[in-house]
Amino acid sequence: MNNIHQFTSKELILEKASQWISAIDRGLSTQEQEQFKLWMLQSTAHQNAVYELAQLWDDLSVLNELSVLFPNKHSAGIKTKPSYVYGIAASVVAALMMCSYFLLNIDSNFNKNLAKVNYTKIYKTKVGEQATYVLPDGTIVQLNTNSSLEVAYSQGRRQLLLSRGEGRFNVAKDASRPFSVMAGDKSFTALGTVFNVQRNTSSDLELVVTEGKVMITDPSVAVNADDFKAYQQADNNNHEIRQINANIVISGEKAIIEQSVTKPITQLSVDDVQRDLAWQNGMLIFNGEQLVDALNEVSRYTATRFELSSDELARIKVAGVFKAGDVAGLLESLQNNFSIEHERLGEHVVSLKYQKKS
Repeated sequence: MNNIHQFTSKELILEKASQWISAIDRGLSTQEQEQFKLWMLQSTAHQNAVYELAQLWDDLSVLNELSVLFPNKHSAGIKTKPSYVYGIAASVVAALMMCSYFLLNIDSNFNKNLAKVNYTKIYKTKVGEQATYVLPDGTIVQLNTNSSLEVAYSQGRRQLLLSRGEGRFNVAKDASRPFSVMAGDKSFTALGTVFNVQRNTSSDLELVVTEGKVMITDPSVAVNADDFKAYQQADNNNHEIRQINANIVISGEKAIIEQSVTKPITQLSVDDVQRDLAWQNGMLIFNGEQLVDALNEVSRYTATRFELSSDELARIKVAGVFKAGDVAGLLESLQNNFSIEHERLGEHVVSLKYQKKS
């Protein structure tokens, strides 16, 4: 597994700032306010990232909340054009919107012993829907559009099957029960970490680790607590556990698993990483992708399908930040920035072609 991408501190700060902006938009608890203040005071880079993203978010409620929490931060000091957010032309940047959360209500005094009882459930999201769930052990799962996740907990294991779509897993620590997500012909195992798995096809998978470590094995490999303890102590530079034939991906890294020989493994760029994480904040990011690929990604969040008039049109490079499922915003940007006009052929079909020169 040689397609590992190392995050820089800037991307990690930006991701954390995006998470805080999302939390502010839904409303911070008293405890979250204190945690947010501490994080902001740690570095001016944290402050700049939050205020620049708040400008992009284009929501007065977020800016107002920031002014309440930090009254000494004068608005005149905020940059109106972000210096580093994705490096994308401002003319094609849409307002950032928070996806709707569907949280399960879990009592704060939840009896941890209940997590040892067998538990099975299937979680699903529709096209265009994103949802967050809290599992009995405290693990937080965020599912992206059109996803299906089966959960099976026992006293010795926590096993999940991602049969479709994409999920982010903030895993509750439990040294006695490894946490494994199976997707395609791979299994991703962790004890206490944060990672993202995307299942593109039956065999093509993507993994992003933002905290801790994740072990990649075949589903047939039964990883027990002792195996995982050895894995945690493995040399990060080696990325191998020979005894159980596993690969390790650590915090700040991304791995692509491609089974098709027609799809060579390539090194991921920073833009690829930013794009992959953006869905967790209800966004889609494009930075030089071909139009056909960008439209395929948009189609994951909507019933709309696109028809392109030529191969030349399909290959043009596009850039922008859009609200997931915002077809109207995408079409407007294509019209204004690339002179690509559209025609609706039905309720769910849009034809795209170059605008005729007058």
